Order: sequence, then C-alpha cells, then structure tokens
Amino acid sequence: MTGDEDLNSPPVTTGRRGEIPDGTPPVLDQMFDGDSLYALRATLEAHASQAGLPEGRAGDLVITLHELATNAVLHGAGAGRVRIWKHAAALHCRVEDSGPPRSDAQPAAKWPYEHGHGLWIARYLSDGMSVSSGPSGTAVTVVFALPVNDHFTSFSLVRHARNAHVVLSLTGGLDQPAAQELGAAVRALLSEHPAPRLVLDLTGVTFWDAIGIAALVTTQQRIDETSAGVMFVTGLSDEFRKRLISLSPTPFTFSDTLDHAVQQLPPSTGA
Repeated sequence: MTGDEDLNSPPVTTGRRGEIPDGTPPVLDQMFDGDSLYALRATLEAHASQAGLPEGRAGDLVITLHELATNAVLHGAGAGRVRIWKHAAALHCRVEDSGPPRSDAQPAAKWPYEHGHGLWIARYLSDGMSVSSGPSGTAVTVVFALPVNDHFTSFSLVRHARNAHVVLSLTGGLDQPAAQELGAAVRALLSEHPAPRLVLDLTGVTFWDAIGIAALVTTQQRIDETSAGVMFVTGLSDEFRKRLISLSPTPFTFSDTLDHAVQQLPPSTGA
C-alpha cells in the first residue's frame, strides 16, 4: 500500500483485527481489467464461500470488491490486483491499481466517494476499511469477519405482546431467510393491527448482511405507510446503529433498551 491516506472524502476506519503479518500467503491473488470484472465476481464468490462466509455476507464481499475494482478501472490505471488473506478470524481483502490514471479515465484525481458506489459501499458493508492513495496508485483494504466456530447462530423470531404493544425479538443471523420470516411476521401484524405499536428487539442479532438491512428498512417503511403506526428499534450495538442509519433512506427511531422503547411508545388506539 502507498503511504498517504488523503482521499479527501470518507473518514477512514481500520479493521479491528490488525494488519496482515508479513509473509502470510493470500488465498487469492488475481489481476483484473475492464474485460475481466465479470469473471472476477465468480472467483470472489467461490473464495468467500470456501473461506466460510455465509451466503449473504459472501454476496456483500463480492459487491464490495467489484465496486472497488470498477473504481480502479474507471478512475485509476484501468487495471489492478485483488488479494485476499485469511487471518485472525477474518478475510482481509485488498484492491489496488498501480500507476497514475489512464489518459481517458473519467476525470477524478483519486477514486471518488459517492453514495451507493465504490468506497461508500466498502465502508458500510465491510467490518473495517483502510485507504491509501498516492502517486503510485490507490489501495483499499476491507475486512469481513468470519463466523465464530465456523457458523453463525441460527435465526429465530419470537413475537409477544407487552402492555398492548407487540415486540418482535430477533436472534441470530439477519440474512435472506431471516428477512423472509421478518416480512411474514410484519404482514401478519399489519393484518391484525392497522396502527401497530411495534418494537423490534435486535439484542440477539449476531450478524447481518445487506439483505437483512433491507428487511429492516422495508419494515420501517411499511409501518410508516400506516395511518398511525409507530416502531422503535432497540438492542443495536453502536456500530450496527451507525451502519443502519448510513445505509437506510428511511429514518428509524432507536431506544437503548426494550423497557425504554415500550415506555416511549404512545398508547394503543385499539383496532
């Protein structure tokens, strides 16, 4: 990596698991250019799954690295290199170009930071990110945590009433199957209560992927579409809360504890 961290854009975060030890061989080392991005996606998916990432997080990794590689093609030297190391219960993934931008590259002194693309996706979908940029090129390293004991806790959803309010307690991995189960539970709730008072308790959520985040956003949007529905979200870590806020176009109302959320909800109107 080059030495200067000066992208003039996002705050840079660093993976919690430290740097990759010198001499550690990568599990993937592949060059790419504009003609090989599609093939790169297939390779990334295979290696992420083989390393132990569950399907949803493997998809997040593929999206992230593809966007970074596209940045290297469009705004960098036109080609680059992807390397992945498996170290300290995580995948450390580095995307870099080499040399100054091509003369026909889209005008940008460095890789741009735009909502929904490239560096923005890398920052909010990964578990850590570091960036360096200088005369010799740009390099971005992202970290994706691997499951503890080679698996994530199975998802479960428990519904219970509390003081005329409904609490949906989620446990385990918030991924595509979990998203489907949450969607079904919310549809059932709305069929029973046109103006629901809902608390989503995420205290037991052990991991998430982009599909799980989308399910939370959809839930909030469905509650917002009702005439007087209200939803609180509780039990999030500070990191999870920041990512949810950043990734969601829909504002959420958060509470630190389940008891506090229930206390803050307005009285039920019946129905």
